[in-house]
Amino acid sequence: MDEFQLIDEIVAILGDAASGPGVVVGPGDDAAVVDVAPGNQLVVSTDTLISDRHFPAQAKGDAVGYRSLAVAASDLAAMGARPLCATVALTIDKMDADWTRAFAAGIAAASRAFAMPIVGGNIARGPHSVTVTVHGQVPVQGALLRSGARQGDGVFVTGKLGGAALALAQGGLERYALADLTPGAAPHRYWQPTPRFEVGMELAGVATAAIDLSDGLSSDLAHVARASGLAAVVDIELIPTFPGVDPIDAATAGDDYELVFSASPRKAYELGEIRNLTGVPVARIGWLRPGEPGRIHWREHARPVAVGTGYRHF
Repeated sequence: MDEFQLIDEIVAILGDAASGPGVVVGPGDDAAVVDVAPGNQLVVSTDTLISDRHFPAQAKGDAVGYRSLAVAASDLAAMGARPLCATVALTIDKMDADWTRAFAAGIAAASRAFAMPIVGGNIARGPHSVTVTVHGQVPVQGALLRSGARQGDGVFVTGKLGGAALALAQGGLERYALADLTPGAAPHRYWQPTPRFEVGMELAGVATAAIDLSDGLSSDLAHVARASGLAAVVDIELIPTFPGVDPIDAATAGDDYELVFSASPRKAYELGEIRNLTGVPVARIGWLRPGEPGRIHWREHARPVAVGTGYRHF
């Protein structure tokens, strides 16, 4: 089987996951054509996942496919964007048609789950990696940025932290195909994270800044604080944790793809309504104050505590 035959099979596997509202031209031409609703702006983000760094080298294809789209799409959720579509580039060092078909099935499953058509992509020979570019839309000037937090804002986080890091620590992630995953278990949190699209879109006009938790709370919250020219205070005991995860470990755990955001204390009612509407837990864990931009003051029961940094690429 050559490259072009495999691409045809991938498009066939994608099926309805390659089309949807707003998709004018999907896979098969030189480029995709997608409508953006009037009064909206395009939001674009690209993520690259590298074998043995962002997923185990021997991992099942469908698990890698699902995870690849999910982690890239999480950036749209952090901006408050509604997902539109994605393109996927797969680089592999040798042709493995079965693995690639499974990868396409995983991408298709995520595409359907997120209502995000796969409108194009590429296959190339080289070191094993996946690059996903996601597109979304927000009302004009409606994007949530990292730089909008204000003095006195509370710091909030969705969901529970540390599940994916626990799965990594337990090992054996390469054993799991999507059908093997138990919803809510640690390996499921790693392979099938849930981009918080609904929460992100509902935070428009409520949150002042936001980011998704890819590298860990200690690193990602620091980005928000630095961009906003503020310091942060976090009470460790308030961090919602995945069962069996220590709160200090949860503060540095990566791969959660939850949202951390800032909002005025006066928005408590609106945040309660977002919790009720989406069913996603939202917990206040600290606040923002004047100080060295980007610095986080960690406390446990009002006493200072040392917390490390999250994941760093270099």
